[in-house]
Amino acid sequence: MEGIITQFGILFLLLALFIFDGLFKLVPLFAIIAEVYSLYLDSQKKIPQQKELAKNQKLTWQELKKHDNQSSAYVAIKGKVYDVTSFLNSHPGGREFLLLNCGRDATLAFQSYHPFSDKPEKLLEKYVIGDLLTTEWPTFKPDSGFYKECTERVKKYFQSKGINPKTPIPGLIRAIPLWTCFFYTFYLTFVSDQFCLTKRILIGTIFGILQALNTLHLMHDASHGAVGNNEKWWWFFGRLTLDYISGSSMVAWQNQHVIGHHQYTNIMGSDPDIPQLKEGDVRRLVKEQIWCAMYKYQHLYMPILYGLLSLRSRYYDVFEIFLKETDGPVKVNPISLQDKLRQASSKLLWLFWRYYLPVQVFGMSQSQFWFLFIYVEFITGYWLAINFQVSHVSDEAEFFYNNMDKVAKNGTNEQWPIEWAVLQIKSSVDYSHGNWFMTYLCGALNYQVIHHLFPGVSQYLYPEIAPIVLEVCKKYNLKYNLLPGFKEAWNGHFNHLKNMGKQNKFVGFAKME
Repeated sequence: MEGIITQFGILFLLLALFIFDGLFKLVPLFAIIAEVYSLYLDSQKKIPQQKELAKNQKLTWQELKKHDNQSSAYVAIKGKVYDVTSFLNSHPGGREFLLLNCGRDATLAFQSYHPFSDKPEKLLEKYVIGDLLTTEWPTFKPDSGFYKECTERVKKYFQSKGINPKTPIPGLIRAIPLWTCFFYTFYLTFVSDQFCLTKRILIGTIFGILQALNTLHLMHDASHGAVGNNEKWWWFFGRLTLDYISGSSMVAWQNQHVIGHHQYTNIMGSDPDIPQLKEGDVRRLVKEQIWCAMYKYQHLYMPILYGLLSLRSRYYDVFEIFLKETDGPVKVNPISLQDKLRQASSKLLWLFWRYYLPVQVFGMSQSQFWFLFIYVEFITGYWLAINFQVSHVSDEAEFFYNNMDKVAKNGTNEQWPIEWAVLQIKSSVDYSHGNWFMTYLCGALNYQVIHHLFPGVSQYLYPEIAPIVLEVCKKYNLKYNLLPGFKEAWNGHFNHLKNMGKQNKFVGFAKME
């Protein structure tokens, strides 16, 4: 109820702002007050005293699910349950990441964000309280040695070169000129009147691409804790780039991307990035979806709809993540009051500089503003969606199915017949290795396999460690999906849409039971 009241309050405020333009002048003041109050609430988070933990508990996944907040924070890792409530404020990886994984099986997040050290596992021993009897979804086969060898070789490489895997320097060096060009092209498109509409459209195209690059670089790394070794770095750059500059939400992105997509990549029923229902989705990507006639044309209409991604994200984070506290199959843990306040203040501040300044302060006409705004957002949407889609939705990648009909509501203790690291290899597509310009334009998403195996490593180091992973793949006879260039990557995506649009056409699909 509190979430519903908060969100409707925000909607009412937005409506009032558009009706009474003068209220927009107060937005920066409101944003400052909201942020200061949120920081105050953050400072009031008390560190719970270490209590004597009850040992040898036996919990189902439904019981674990209840302990998903700062008052009672449990995580399950490799079948063991840990009460980390008193550890929240001292977690080296930050309070936010730990709370994000509470109330659920965090095995996959734990192993992928602590690949180079066994210290975290030893540190957790004192917090163990029992065993997890069932899991919400099946678990993966234990590592046969492939992922361990990858991590050991990559760790050895970093140590030999004296490289910090989370170094923020490359990202900051690239961010300064990017932000300079970003705000300058915004000024030329929406503020300055020295150019005609045609030239504004051309400059707006550049602005739209730069808006996408803003999220593909520092924001993406920050969401994975890959910018510096401190949560303050991740929090600041993540909120700055995604919430305040782009008008979206880091809380929403982390739930969808970090918790859902990265852990259960291309698994229907678990990965929120692919269709969840057998019928009713505008896309058909896996064979379990019931075919209908419109899918014959999805290779034509889906690329057009990709332009809506940027606009959709700003709607989706409010009405799905914050309001319903769910993201498809992914449960969203309770959202704090300060995060709700920041959601409101960041949206309002974004509207202030994107709408109020051009229209109310500098006198841009409503018609011209909305035309350019929608155009720019479509450019951003296309740039992001296309880069995302070619990396996983492709004839080169494999898809899997979480048979939810078989998994009873009481949970399961079954195991999928595939290792987690092998899943990342099979479900991801790389391209244009060695092409620094393409790597910059897509935020290193052309090294998708590396990103999924080592999400906590700076994207600017992917080209250096990719040859290591390729060698290990050859040793274990694993096919590494590497294409020569973006053209081939796009063809793989286009062909997948076209093939899955054919009735009874099954492509690259494996059922996991």
